[in-house]
Amino acid sequence: MLYPEIMRRALLACYALLATGSALTFAQTDSAAVEQARHVILIIGDGMDDQQITIARNYLAGAGGRLLLDDMPLRSTSQVMTIEDKIGGKPIYVADSANTATTMASGVITSRGRIATTAGDNQPIRTIVEMAEAAGYKTGIVSTASVTDATPASFAAHISLRLCENPETMLDITYKDIYLGNCLSERKAEGGLGSIAEQLASSDLDVILGGGMKHFSMAVEGGTVSVADTAVDNGFQLLTSRAELASASHDKR
Repeated sequence: MLYPEIMRRALLACYALLATGSALTFAQTDSAAVEQARHVILIIGDGMDDQQITIARNYLAGAGGRLLLDDMPLRSTSQVMTIEDKIGGKPIYVADSANTATTMASGVITSRGRIATTAGDNQPIRTIVEMAEAAGYKTGIVSTASVTDATPASFAAHISLRLCENPETMLDITYKDIYLGNCLSERKAEGGLGSIAEQLASSDLDVILGGGMKHFSMAVEGGTVSVADTAVDNGFQLLTSRAELASASHDKR
């Protein structure tokens, strides 16, 4: 499923955690036998840390108030590092969504801007989504932003630069006359996997729900059909309205 608008009001869901560096875990606290979970849902409040939670608590519940997440049985926090973009790189103290989501998706530390690829030698990193697919689970990403953004993309794509979201941005990325890089060596013509949108369109995901339709509307590298067309050819239903989503077949992707 590709759906650009209504899930902008939903929470980003890529498998199961809350916040960049802040995790919430449900646990059974009585002595009854613990039933094995059938599914895993990771919820990420992108860029949300303790200070954002505190602001929300103060605003919504007032002094001494509590949020639902405050009453969950277990809560844990973790620090996600980033390193220089070279093999054996030293730690860097300012991370970004790309390297952070990559670590959350794989447990591997990488450098800023990377989408599930290793620092220095640009090798793909296997993610929890890919492991789940290999184990026979259905998988998906849901985002209130573009599904090609760094956080959701890090679970299902592999590329050296988070801004290479579509075939055009693979060639040259400039922001306010500042050159930011390119992904020329990762184009399909060079034997690479292509842009993030192209990778998602050709993926084994069962659900892709969120924004970013502009990245799927443009032509694929070296072709005339759109990235969205390739997603349909890959078995996805292309849904662009609430009504289409409501009437979509549950037996199809």
